[in-house]
Amino acid sequence: MGSSGLETTNTETGVSVVIAAYNEADRIAQTVQVILDLPHLLEIIVVDDGSTDETALVAGAAGAQVIKMGRNRGKGQALNAGISKVRGDIILMLDADLASSAVEADKLLEPVFRDEADLVIAGFPVVPGRGGGMGLVVRLARWGIKRMTGERYQWPLSGQRAIRRHVLQSLLPLERGFGVEVAMTIGALRKGARVVEVQTGMDHRVTGWSWRDRAHRARQFCDVAVTLLRCSVRGR
Repeated sequence: MGSSGLETTNTETGVSVVIAAYNEADRIAQTVQVILDLPHLLEIIVVDDGSTDETALVAGAAGAQVIKMGRNRGKGQALNAGISKVRGDIILMLDADLASSAVEADKLLEPVFRDEADLVIAGFPVVPGRGGGMGLVVRLARWGIKRMTGERYQWPLSGQRAIRRHVLQSLLPLERGFGVEVAMTIGALRKGARVVEVQTGMDHRVTGWSWRDRAHRARQFCDVAVTLLRCSVRGR
């Protein structure tokens, strides 16, 4: 997992934002526009992961740099593509569908700016009727991280993260599937990084109960399980 993916010659002091997006034309513009006001912002890179809508066009018009993947390759691969182009010494990874709630992203940067953390994970508010982080996938992720590191996190699958460049470099390439966040947390802890969670008011789409949504959950569960197995076997 330690192969190179970040150039070291173009590092600048500041924040690079990377957003993996798939068919988010209806929300990506607002997400990008809101984070344009982040402190110490250097760039916003949106990776269009093979969208079939106008995600790339909308993101570019909103002010982001856009990388287009030839086909849908999954979140981990999209993040790897975006991360390979960043300039900042702090990388902020966000989901494309945060819309106006992306304004809360500055809460992830504050512990890093204060030198209190190397990796900061966003917590989401519990909304009645929308789940409270007690799904099978979340519980599996919590169990796996606890078993391998001794640490317990409330939001192990949160994709909203701020991380120092040198820590991220040591974790590349990121996992390809939905286990990307779990592997990132375990890897960072094993390398001695300070990993903290920060409660935010962020909000995004919640998976429903259609057959497609259930299939998504099943795939996510399998990806997390495979990721935990890999982390256990490889000791990373």
